[in-house]
Amino acid sequence: MLTGRDRRRLLFAALGYFVFVIYGSLVPLHFRPVPLVDAWERFEAIPYLNLGIGSRADWVANILLFVPLAFLWLGALWPPPGRFARVLASGIVLTACVVSSVAIEFTQVFFPPRTVSMNDLVAESLGAVVGIVLWWTTGQKFVDWINGWAATRTRT
Repeated sequence: MLTGRDRRRLLFAALGYFVFVIYGSLVPLHFRPVPLVDAWERFEAIPYLNLGIGSRADWVANILLFVPLAFLWLGALWPPPGRFARVLASGIVLTACVVSSVAIEFTQVFFPPRTVSMNDLVAESLGAVVGIVLWWTTGQKFVDWINGWAATRTRT
């Protein structure tokens, strides 16, 4: 069972990691103004990229980028026992991750040389699903490990 302290730790970690995801997705931070209509047209036409060797690494990086994001957010929102509430929280987190992914990919239109691709959206959504599954299977163990680490660190 998660305590208020556990939820606060997970919430701060989720917020911090979300900022990292946004920053990492927009680096090198070279904003180029684009008329909104043009940006939307570019975004609507985003392609699937060929998954060559370099693209596979990007694919895996995008999956891995969203695993901790979904894991931490679901932990921060994890309700008390009750399957319906937990499935609902999982759906909310998945939806928020997909919306975040779309928003980040759209924003990349304004930050060349960032590449906007459908592959990124699929990979990030898949990463969110993996993060949710990991929370369901290992979330409490993770919180117990963090609490044990904090208790040991406090004693020393």
